[in-house]
Amino acid sequence: MTFQTLEHPADGAPMTLIAAGSFLMGLPATDFLAEEHEKPAREVNLAAFWLDIFPVTNARYGLFINAGGYQRSEWWSEQGWHWRSQAKAEFPLQWQQAGWDGADQPVAGVSWYEAEAYARWCGRRLPTSAEWEKAARGTDFRRYPWGNEWPSPDRANFAMLVGRTTPVGLYRPGVSPYGSFDMAGNVNNWTADWYWPGFGQWCVDHNALANPVLDDLLRLRLGGEEILEKVDRGGGYATPREMQEVLGCTRQVHWPPATRESWNGFRTAMDA
Repeated sequence: MTFQTLEHPADGAPMTLIAAGSFLMGLPATDFLAEEHEKPAREVNLAAFWLDIFPVTNARYGLFINAGGYQRSEWWSEQGWHWRSQAKAEFPLQWQQAGWDGADQPVAGVSWYEAEAYARWCGRRLPTSAEWEKAARGTDFRRYPWGNEWPSPDRANFAMLVGRTTPVGLYRPGVSPYGSFDMAGNVNNWTADWYWPGFGQWCVDHNALANPVLDDLLRLRLGGEEILEKVDRGGGYATPREMQEVLGCTRQVHWPPATRESWNGFRTAMDA
């Protein structure tokens, strides 16, 4: 398959075009492996957008640091700048640590706030959860980026088989339908969405299928519960075999936006 690609001028990121149109998001309610947030399967229509082919690497993130990324508040949200100031953060958790510091390794130990600031610095944004899922699975309702076969060591870096991140783009048999690498394994991918387990059913009940993203007003009270965590996608190098569904296209994990674990990474998107 031929992909339409570009190299973004801000940081040299190679990006692939995800065509406009609908796809099936989630899993059928009858799927015994599906969690509440994955149900039901529903048609979602998205405008065209560009997505990073690889997770953001140390080399690319270093450009943000060198541009004063941790000193200039204009690239941060108000909440993000407050977190950065309180945490006294100057770089990601795994930054320049031996074994994690390769230029082509994905930046690791990044909070959602840091990912958001980087995206704003380079003129892009974090993908919505729906955009990430379409880019990962395409339009044929596959379970994993490569198809419906179980995860294997040639398709993804997971289950501590390596024990840390690997350079991006090594797992060619695991490439997504739109040509993005490491959509499963290596590092998780932060998305723009707030996490609410009942959101899929809410979309169906309210005919809200075109843009399934929780905005700041909606997230405050849904189903009588506060929405406080961000959606993270794709699993990472430490995702165990017994949790391999986390590597799938539909599974969401979720963390408070200040979370900085060694498997927290990201990629960016922009409107086409």
